[in-house]
Amino acid sequence: MPDKSIETDGKSLPFISSVGCEKNMEYKRLITIGQYSQGVFAHIAKGRLEAEGVESIILDENLISVNWLYSNAIGGVKLQVRSTDVEKATAILEEQPETRPEEIKKRDTNLIHCPTCASDEIYFEKFAKKPAFISWILLGVPLPFLKMKWKCYGCGYEWKK
Repeated sequence: MPDKSIETDGKSLPFISSVGCEKNMEYKRLITIGQYSQGVFAHIAKGRLEAEGVESIILDENLISVNWLYSNAIGGVKLQVRSTDVEKATAILEEQPETRPEEIKKRDTNLIHCPTCASDEIYFEKFAKKPAFISWILLGVPLPFLKMKWKCYGCGYEWKK
């Protein structure tokens, strides 16, 4: 059975009315200003824009989170803004935020440094890994052997504070 069209006075009705949209056409046009391989990076950029008062939307995030292999095929997760906000949004995203705020810089003076090489790339080991691994192999359960030492990534030196 053929589809019937809706007609009024011999004229078919349009599906979408465009009456009065000419004034707001520039306002509604969205421009892609960023493409990201993961949605997390798009949300970071969106947060920076919203902090400055620029509204934006993220496209294709769900598709890429379901199957990340599609990321290159469809152009990644897209960040779009209004065409009137393109210049402001690009300027916001191009400026590099200060990576280390003043509070962190002040705390850096109190960091623990390696006593041999003075590196600040150190970490605290609470448990000894080798004995825990051996107990896991022999007993089937890893037993926590406390180590409680600092270790330097640079030179490998270990010390207790």
